[in-house]
Amino acid sequence: MEPFFETLADRRGGYILRPDLLDLGVSDRQIKDALRQELIVRIRPGTYAPRGHADLSPEERHRLLAFAVQDKLPSGVVLSHQSASVIHSGVSYGLDLSQVHVTRLGRTTARAEAKVTHHGGTLPDEDIVEVDGHLLVVPGRAALETAVVAGTEAGLIQTSLALRHGVTPEELHERLGAMARWPGVAKVRLSVIWATPECETVGELRSLYMFRMGGVPVPRMQVEYFDANGVSLGRVDFDWEDFWHCGEFDGLLKYGRLNPYGGGNLGQVIVDEKRREDRIRETGRGMSRWVWSDLHSPRATCQRILAALEQSRRLHGRRSPTVLA
Repeated sequence: MEPFFETLADRRGGYILRPDLLDLGVSDRQIKDALRQELIVRIRPGTYAPRGHADLSPEERHRLLAFAVQDKLPSGVVLSHQSASVIHSGVSYGLDLSQVHVTRLGRTTARAEAKVTHHGGTLPDEDIVEVDGHLLVVPGRAALETAVVAGTEAGLIQTSLALRHGVTPEELHERLGAMARWPGVAKVRLSVIWATPECETVGELRSLYMFRMGGVPVPRMQVEYFDANGVSLGRVDFDWEDFWHCGEFDGLLKYGRLNPYGGGNLGQVIVDEKRREDRIRETGRGMSRWVWSDLHSPRATCQRILAALEQSRRLHGRRSPTVLA
């Protein structure tokens, strides 16, 4: 019966409604049996997905939940805030994925129910986009709405990703001006001012937020070094030019999906990383490294980086500059 559920789910974009099953002669008892046998899983009351749902990423599961919620609501409902951000960016750091956010067009009041937060508002046509047959607010608006709900760090991540995927700084600032009287707009303002498209991962964006909050000078990002012959020595996540120091956030992504040797040759990746670091150090720079767990102790991590910056400036500050990109 498993292929039956998968075929039925494909018709709706990944999920199954109870009325769909009843119309095809599947009884409530059979639905309960399928749940017990884990042929399907319940994603919300009256809505199910094939058991492959468990293999989806958290962002993919939220996308499915959001679409299922929207399809059961009347017309005039647009996915918004963090739900729209997750669908646009595929990133969910700092967001509550158990809650779907929608904006009911023409309504002025907000309310919440199980797994759904309803916002009221009026949206111009240009603020709405269709994704896989579903209406969402556009990425720039979604990112700013997310900052209102989830705070500056999560907002910084979403605004930066929006910039990376084509939203312009002018659009973000224009939208920020239009939100001047929104509650919590201070969080949005910092998310826009600090946003950058240059960071490539969530870990790098969280690092940038840590620098801002911890008093670490804001570095240049994604800087490549070259030798005197123009041969690339390597690229770093962060560079503090005035301090002759660079920094690297070492997330699992670097050793997983971005591993050029595939998942089975971690040792070679580590060797290559060590060689690259040695080449960069030979230019007369210090280097700091930190990992995800260090972001959970931002004060101590910032103090360590600040101390390393001062040490590099004392040791290397008078050397000839190296060609940078």
